[in-house]
Amino acid sequence: MKNGKLQHHLKFIFCFTLVCVIQCLVGCLYSYSSTLLMQLREPSSTIHLSIEEESWITSVSILICPIGLLMIGILTDKFGRRKTIQIIYIPMALGWLIITFSQSYTTLLIGKIILGIPFGVSTCTFLYISELSPTNLRSLYITLVPLAVGLGMIAENILAMYCRWQTISGIIFAVSVINCLTLFMVPEPPMWLRARGRVTEADEVDRWLNLGHMPKASYASADVVEQSAVATEMDDSMHATPATPTALSSSYWSLFLQRNVWLPTIVTLTFFVCQQFSGVYVLLFYSTDVLRGCKMQWDSNTVSLFLSLARVIGVLGFAAMHRFGRRTLVMISGGCMAISLLTVVVYMRVFAGVQDPPFEMLIIISFVMYMFFALLGILPMPWILCGEVFPMAVKGAMNGVVQTCGYVMWFLICKIYPSLILNLGVEVVWSIFAFFCILNVLFAIFIMPETKGKPLDEILLYFKPQEKIKKIDFP
Repeated sequence: MKNGKLQHHLKFIFCFTLVCVIQCLVGCLYSYSSTLLMQLREPSSTIHLSIEEESWITSVSILICPIGLLMIGILTDKFGRRKTIQIIYIPMALGWLIITFSQSYTTLLIGKIILGIPFGVSTCTFLYISELSPTNLRSLYITLVPLAVGLGMIAENILAMYCRWQTISGIIFAVSVINCLTLFMVPEPPMWLRARGRVTEADEVDRWLNLGHMPKASYASADVVEQSAVATEMDDSMHATPATPTALSSSYWSLFLQRNVWLPTIVTLTFFVCQQFSGVYVLLFYSTDVLRGCKMQWDSNTVSLFLSLARVIGVLGFAAMHRFGRRTLVMISGGCMAISLLTVVVYMRVFAGVQDPPFEMLIIISFVMYMFFALLGILPMPWILCGEVFPMAVKGAMNGVVQTCGYVMWFLICKIYPSLILNLGVEVVWSIFAFFCILNVLFAIFIMPETKGKPLDEILLYFKPQEKIKKIDFP
């Protein structure tokens, strides 16, 4: 019996590991921009970029991501979860191949544009895991997705210590091709197969995974909202793309004018503004520039590796603190991030103009703690929240709208960061980021609804007119 259970879980881990390799490559893309820009600034480089061109190279993939989400949403329903990941490997491999042989800014930009298509592939990997994993282990298995992103960042940082940017992109291209082929060993989730009438194939997958002895309620549950808000958010955003017959009726469009639709829209968009201007994505994409702006003497690749490790540990910490309320995590996250950034700003102010400032390790520790605490709340929570606060009738559409706005904000802050530093200076810009970290705390205290462990109907009551919910206590 024990051997049967072990084989059962080893097969799950085998499937999820192969599926999550693409998330490792997305993690490589996160930190690759910093490596690329650092090496292109060397005197021996044959490609030289202006500040404006550097900002486009860094941010353009994020701008293209909503288009990729649209494609992924359509492909996932039509062709299946595993097969969609294989299809998405085509633009991923092509983008890395173009970058490998790039000799100009134009070809680099084209490669990064193409890489924007698979940038949001986590929608598909979250859905695959949530549909295949047992209910009692779904939250644990879903943690593999952000964990894979962090491990990808670490791998890219290590490669950057020994390899040129062309070699790194060539390695990622090779891994893309290999994993695309190995995914043929991974089955589609039985839930999706049965929904398409492919019952015989679904039964074969059940037998291979040894799911036949398990109650149906213990796996492939459609109620991802209560089991894993992260999976729900990604699932719903993906299903926002296909048009439905209902969407053509006037009664459907009138739903968007209701208070329990427009109010959570304002709340989630406000959260995204506070998140994006807290600077966490800037540090992920511009780690080398940030450290250079702080006049750090440490090797930037080493510090980037520390930041990637902090991200991985933060993901594990977030998983370990899954019993904590959403608001509590955001308050802890925002408060500690603000303290970390203010420590950096005060240090730079106190030792401004000093040739070799003492206690340099303090800045390293501050940025590492900033990244760790970001993963506990502010980084994942807006994406989670928008999967929990909308009525079922419009949830898919509103997730698509809100998350697209989130990606646009992400693009804007990464695009304008070099200009902000040039015009305002490092201390002012990171002081602004610290201020928005504090705004996240205030948002959690006064605006954010507590959704942890609450059924959808109870969450929606929070956005009803006050006179209708005056007897309900929402912390």
